[in-house]
Amino acid sequence: LSSGGGGPATPKLPESKHSFSKITPGTPVIMQVADSEIGVKQIQINVNNQANNVQVTVTKYDGKPAEVSVAKSGKIYQYLQIDAQNLGTNLDKATVQFRGEKSWASSNGLNKDKISVYKYDGRWNELQTTFAAEDSQYYYYDVELDSFSFFVIGEGAVTAPGETAPGGTAEGRSLLWLWILIALVIVIVVWRMMRKRQVAA
Repeated sequence: LSSGGGGPATPKLPESKHSFSKITPGTPVIMQVADSEIGVKQIQINVNNQANNVQVTVTKYDGKPAEVSVAKSGKIYQYLQIDAQNLGTNLDKATVQFRGEKSWASSNGLNKDKISVYKYDGRWNELQTTFAAEDSQYYYYDVELDSFSFFVIGEGAVTAPGETAPGGTAEGRSLLWLWILIALVIVIVVWRMMRKRQVAA
């Protein structure tokens, strides 16, 4: 049977859905994504208030989604969307484990430390992306979120557990400059003392 529109049917995008009848504070729920074609392995959801009849959908796109106005630059593994119905402001945090194929990384000259996750908020923002594990086929990365949106898995820089993001924190950078300044002052004072001793001699 032909469709009423007359044009070719839009191919169905790979997606994974899961429904939770109730999510309560202090008892996180986990959604497993079985479809390995989708670059998300699992999502852990924590709420600050009870949420009922929550449906979470993860969708993989072959290219930039129509709802996104800005294409992501650089090497891209996958565009994704994570959407949650009936969750609203009840979301405390979500910990998402993304995955990327090792074969893609290798063919693009990237090692596991050069893959990041980006979130779309009117522009693409690189998220704190922590390498979690690997198996024979995939690298896995943990990302903590306070809301859902469109995402990109692609070229970037990730941090190992216990490390800060590239460039470090502002506090860490200011402390570094303070120690450099102190060292400079000490060098100048020692140099002046040596000069005075040479003049006195």
